Amino acid sequence: MSDIYKAPESELTNREENSDFGSIEKGIAGDYSFSIGEAISEGWQLSKGKKRTVWLGMLLYMIAATAISFIIALITGYPVFDFEGTTEVSLATSTIYNVLVTFVEMPLAAGLMMIGIKIARGSETSGTEVFAHFDKIIPLIITNIIMGILILIGLFLLVIPGIYLMVAYMFAIPLIVDQNLGPWQALETSRKAITKNWFSFFGFTIATILILLAGFLALLIGAIWTLPLFFIAIGVAYRKVFGAPQGA
Repeated sequence: MSDIYKAPESELTNREENSDFGSIEKGIAGDYSFSIGEAISEGWQLSKGKKRTVWLGMLLYMIAATAISFIIALITGYPVFDFEGTTEVSLATSTIYNVLVTFVEMPLAAGLMMIGIKIARGSETSGTEVFAHFDKIIPLIITNIIMGILILIGLFLLVIPGIYLMVAYMFAIPLIVDQNLGPWQALETSRKAITKNWFSFFGFTIATILILLAGFLALLIGAIWTLPLFFIAIGVAYRKVFGAPQGA
């Protein structure tokens, strides 16, 4: 006889028992299941009804990125609208402009990743997620600098170490904004977890990039489907390894 007074199991408990939801502890220990085909297949299924959300996020990203580029161009004196290339630009000006644009746009890119992750987790999200993480701009910048330096060093060391780090650090950015980790902690957490299954993630990275490129090469029409698939499949992979923050 069932106990009608028994409290229903919480969503958190069910999530913890679900092998499709990892955690930082499980990820580092390699206690997760990941398959390239399953991640892409689930990403495709979850993209149904969510394409508009991803594309709205991408549209807002492009508008914001254009505005940021214009403002930074005004500040640095970079001729961003000189399409004919008639204006001479010093190396210092060009470098400062590109570095500033990259750094300021990082929270927007993190927001795009979080749209895919939240869809993969079944959480509420919208296109405006791209604007939700500017409070993390400093740790994102520090993470990007460290990651760039280490990957560059790795590429100089016979290339292979650099390729290894490119793949191993793929979840460092969402770990900053989603799990509130510090830069080095996020980099090491991503690296340790992915190293447990590195070749699968390497194949996954190549497969998702090829799918995305195929969509854009097909007269751009295919991108209607492949762009949402790209971000949501990455979200599925992240969920399987790291799940969601405690209490989320």
